[in-house]
Amino acid sequence: MQHQIRDVTALVARLVVGVTFIAHGYQKVGINGMDKVVASFGEMGLPPVAAWFTAAVELVAGAALILGVLLPVAGILLAAVMVGAIFTAHLGGGFFSSDGGFEYPLVLAGVSLALGFSGPGYTLSALFKGKSERVAA
Repeated sequence: MQHQIRDVTALVARLVVGVTFIAHGYQKVGINGMDKVVASFGEMGLPPVAAWFTAAVELVAGAALILGVLLPVAGILLAAVMVGAIFTAHLGGGFFSSDGGFEYPLVLAGVSLALGFSGPGYTLSALFKGKSERVAA
């Protein structure tokens, strides 16, 4: 029973964090547009490839979290993007998010690593197939 609870809560956490990253990636690509994002990254001294890399990681690795696939890779990439955000956009704002600080990307980086290396537990594909067994960690 303890394994089941742990696996379900890990799935819920992966869903929440994955959707959050996908939403931020979609915001860059579909709402703001990459021209504006590239310009914004450029104002911070970053090359255009950094904007495209960030959007791609948020979308693809966010989906990987949701699906429970390639978790260590997804966790590392998402954490790296968040550490980059901390040092390029948020460090000067102090700690608290309300002041533009690094609190939120720091939490996302830590949670991404934790989810990436905690094992997949239940995956959406297993649940949709009606399998009750958990995926081996």
